[in-house]
Amino acid sequence: MPDEIPLSDLPGSAELTRNVTINLSQAQYERMFFQPNQPRHGDYAKRFANPTLLGPIGLTVPLTSTVLCLLGTAGAVPPYSTVGVLGDYYMIGVISMVIAGLAEFILGNTFPFALFVLFGAHWGAIAYQQDPITQNIAAFAKLGGPAGKIYNSSQTFHYAIMALFCAMIAIASIRVNVVFIVFFFALTGMFASIAGAHHGVPTESAEWALHRLKIAGGFGVLAMVMGWYLLLVTMCETVGLPCPLPVFDLSGKVFKGYQEKMLLREQGKA
Repeated sequence: MPDEIPLSDLPGSAELTRNVTINLSQAQYERMFFQPNQPRHGDYAKRFANPTLLGPIGLTVPLTSTVLCLLGTAGAVPPYSTVGVLGDYYMIGVISMVIAGLAEFILGNTFPFALFVLFGAHWGAIAYQQDPITQNIAAFAKLGGPAGKIYNSSQTFHYAIMALFCAMIAIASIRVNVVFIVFFFALTGMFASIAGAHHGVPTESAEWALHRLKIAGGFGVLAMVMGWYLLLVTMCETVGLPCPLPVFDLSGKVFKGYQEKMLLREQGKA
């Protein structure tokens, strides 16, 4: 009886492989990306890692440190205690979010790209402003210092604009999910309260300003909870761990007809 010859050793035969296909529902797929369903070109999503997990990490970790400082946890005194978490801003906030944003740009996801890069720049901006090495506050030494109107007006502008930006993101998030809506409305309240605190520093008492910062911390707690919630869901989806927690996806429910027209238009151009 002749010996059995493996099929792969036969002349002209090809190596036998088994392809495994994982079927994801529309809801599961959308939970892996923060971009509402859009036509994607190329195969970058297949060849590179999904950057969506890195974005919430870079946003939630520095946010948590900031919120704890605003609330005066464990003896923290805002805004002085935030100087101690500049490492979180630089090394986690800036690096993680900019990398995640650029990766989303490569994948063609416009919304998370703009979101991640902007917040990475925000962490870098407040870290640079508070860093003792840059000596930004020293420039206002003859203009009233950190308690003067000139310095605090600039801080008011920054946080007021961030509040406006977050409000716009919250409105746009009705095409993403409910968690995003709550998260960015909470950030809107937090940034608006910080802007109000800076605006009142030159004329009001220190206790008044600290009270406004604690109000900001209250809004921040809601944003922090939503951030960790979203991070847990995204992490479970990334590793394939069953997670019953919903994010209340809205991408296929809100303005569905308009989105279908956009898809048909893109297909017509292809």
